[in-house]
Amino acid sequence: MSIPIVEMVPMARTIVEQILRVKPGEKVCIYTDTQRPESITQLLAGSARAAGAEPVIVTITPRDIGGVDPPLPATAAIQAADVIIAQASYAIIHTETVREALKRGARICDMWGFNEDMMAHGGATADYKEIKKLSDRLAQILTEGKKARLTTREGTDMTVSLEGRPGAVLAGFATEPGQFCAFPDGEATIAPIEGSANGILVNPFCMEKQEFGFIKEGITFKVEKGKVVDIEGGMIASQLLALIEPLGDNARNIAELAIGTNPKSRIGVTIRETKKAWGTCHVAMGDSRSLGGTVESQLHMDMVFREPTLTVDGQTIVKDGKIILK
Repeated sequence: MSIPIVEMVPMARTIVEQILRVKPGEKVCIYTDTQRPESITQLLAGSARAAGAEPVIVTITPRDIGGVDPPLPATAAIQAADVIIAQASYAIIHTETVREALKRGARICDMWGFNEDMMAHGGATADYKEIKKLSDRLAQILTEGKKARLTTREGTDMTVSLEGRPGAVLAGFATEPGQFCAFPDGEATIAPIEGSANGILVNPFCMEKQEFGFIKEGITFKVEKGKVVDIEGGMIASQLLALIEPLGDNARNIAELAIGTNPKSRIGVTIRETKKAWGTCHVAMGDSRSLGGTVESQLHMDMVFREPTLTVDGQTIVKDGKIILK
């Protein structure tokens, strides 16, 4: 569905002027690929120019998964920029390229998978000040917690250690040097202690790969000592095993446990919005370094669970898809 340009202009300005707070004279790199809407790319570039910045558009061939470093010419443009808007088909936050840019003080908004409809509707239009308040409270619980347990009616039952690991907030703002956000945003997240995850993950609602998308067949992940040791199911299970096998043992790492906090993100419309939806939880495989973990991988793939229950040190903070805070 094509959205009139006039309806998308306000969101492009919001991203540039509020989320990233672009300043006159700054260098802005808009990193995109040939599968993303050029209408959004040009609106972002126009908004950056209107803010007095100098935008440069870098267009690559789409990558197959998230967590893959950009090609060298694109990396050079990213490293030369003050502000990076990642408008690609998959996330680049979990890459060494982005980690180096953040160390240098760049500000980054990763809006992978964004389409025209999302420029006018859904999670991007939420009240991000309220989302940050909720995300801050949940991240504090994760930071102070020692052990978390994720369960679902489908049969998921996994425990992880959080002890000594800080939680993090992704709430739609990257206004200070070295900050990043995703967009649409809204989550409290943590990288579980390496080697601590045990249990099973059953039938995620969706997975962060276009070919898998919203899962229509049964799939079970067996987790031992922090890693996915087996994946059982039909064709998707076989395809996933074929995907991660060449990437090495680190691709099997349980890299993230997160709670969606955006009440306007729509479940089932896009994978991008579903993972941020209020009351969902997602678990990632692969790279954890961008979230404070120690594992580096060419993969970072989220799997999202609907109507989960999450407890931290025995305190229920999500119950059947509803966030519960005292």
